[in-house]
Amino acid sequence: MAKVRSWWLGEAFRLPVLPLLGGLALVLAGGAGCAVAGPDALARAQARAARADRLLARAAEDSLLRTEQDLPTAVRVGLWARRFQAAAGVRYVFGPAADGYVAERDLVRDHRQDCISLLYRCAELARARSADDAVAVALQTRFAGADPAAVVDAEGRVDYDHPSHLDYSLDMIRSGHWGADVTAAVGVARPDTVGTARYPAGSYAYLPKEALREGALSEGDVVWFVLDPSVPSARRLRDEHGLVIGHVGLVVIDDGQPWLVHAAVSGLTGWYEGGTVVKVPLGEYLARMERFAGVMVTRF
Repeated sequence: MAKVRSWWLGEAFRLPVLPLLGGLALVLAGGAGCAVAGPDALARAQARAARADRLLARAAEDSLLRTEQDLPTAVRVGLWARRFQAAAGVRYVFGPAADGYVAERDLVRDHRQDCISLLYRCAELARARSADDAVAVALQTRFAGADPAAVVDAEGRVDYDHPSHLDYSLDMIRSGHWGADVTAAVGVARPDTVGTARYPAGSYAYLPKEALREGALSEGDVVWFVLDPSVPSARRLRDEHGLVIGHVGLVVIDDGQPWLVHAAVSGLTGWYEGGTVVKVPLGEYLARMERFAGVMVTRF
């Protein structure tokens, strides 16, 4: 689901990047530190997450995270995508809507997912050593490395209106927090010739549907679906909100073929009814989604 409300339309960041937590990049926000208030804010966020609606009991989650530490990050992303898809009781709730993670200012709300929150949680759990560590990763990535004290309140809730929040999906791709951009490595990419007010024509490239080499995709890849400017509804999202990306999902490989795991607001005849996290052959999904011109791909 595209992010179209005004709270979602934040500023892009062009700030220094330093390594953190192995391969994870931390963007330093204007020299702000967290030596005094930051750790307390992190502890508040962790305490709130510990009480949150979780996919697994905290002890079970910690046990899985310990067991899977030696697996590649991308494989772990795929494992968590499969767990969310297989779990009972997970339903689609758009983040800003009532009961959504944004409306409730939560980092963890596992049985209520939209496409972005599913990506968030799978990526955070895949790079974490414990449930508490996943909360730290969430703050470092969702809020571009801002001081936790600036985005976490006294109750452990987070401020998605804070300017450090990476609102636009194309900015998320460019940040590197959700994998390296491998678009040109998995097909023949071409520049977007239309662009938006925020992203000029030619400033980014994508793979048209027919140019994607499905066999080049790997478990845990992130697929970002590019809005087709020739489709009126997609063009409005570009023109009115500056959006390039209209949806996102995760790749899992079964029997050598790429499948898409994503939070679907609506159904796809013959495959699923929607309203939850679902799984569908990626090629089938791309062929039937007219509002998307193609994809960009990132890889952990």
